Amino acid sequence: MGRLASLLSRAHGPHEDAAAVPVTTADYFILLSRAMENLPDSGPEQRAEVYQSARQALLTQLEAMDPPVSRSRIKAEQRALDDAVDTIETRAVTAPDDSPALSTPLVPDEPLASAADCDIATTSISSARTDAEDNAMAQSQFHSRFAPRAVEEKPMSRLDEINRVLRKLQSDSFGVEACALISEDGLMIASVLAADMEETRVAGMTATLLSLGGRASMELGRSHLQEVIIRGESGYAVLVSAGRGALLLALTNENSKLGLTFFDMREAVRSLQKVL
Repeated sequence: MGRLASLLSRAHGPHEDAAAVPVTTADYFILLSRAMENLPDSGPEQRAEVYQSARQALLTQLEAMDPPVSRSRIKAEQRALDDAVDTIETRAVTAPDDSPALSTPLVPDEPLASAADCDIATTSISSARTDAEDNAMAQSQFHSRFAPRAVEEKPMSRLDEINRVLRKLQSDSFGVEACALISEDGLMIASVLAADMEETRVAGMTATLLSLGGRASMELGRSHLQEVIIRGESGYAVLVSAGRGALLLALTNENSKLGLTFFDMREAVRSLQKVL
């Protein structure tokens, strides 16, 4: 993972801002593929060790950046890395048994040439190819070989659909830093939370807020509870019903606009109700 730091440095530049271009799934795919090529054995356990090392190195380097990288950017980078891992694992599973799935380099499919032509071509390519050309070729092969597979994938499970809705709310809604879908009895169904937040604690606090809010609403003559809003120095915690005994929690920063947050949460609830 020695190249991870330089990859992030090129993507973010010296100053992190909203216009910075994140590292893409294809970038991580190239990085992981090269790491696999250096393994004496690219079995499932060895690949899992590489993935874990990459995840830890990514989080460590992103959190150490100066100026600090936003939580939403960290989550986006982690998703890109996980997508690259999924792509490599798909290739490993679907590769023929008699061909190495990860050690074979990505090269364009071209007609066979004579031995003499191959010697000349190999000499020419090895002397002229640059890192930029390698990356461009790998990027092209990544998109041409793996993009069509998304069509062949099995339909997403209900949990996958829920996670997709939550990720969309977290990434597209201005100011939303984290969100979760929680049952009324305090069980976490799915979440997009910061790394330092415990799902069990968040789910338990949400159930407590629901109970206290509902009781207070009835005691104060406000009828049935519609939503719970908590405002702190760092932003808001907003809790709304998602139907079927589920609650949608959104955690925002101090710059968020509650009107926009509620609009986006209602859109998310509509999508969730189609899945629940």
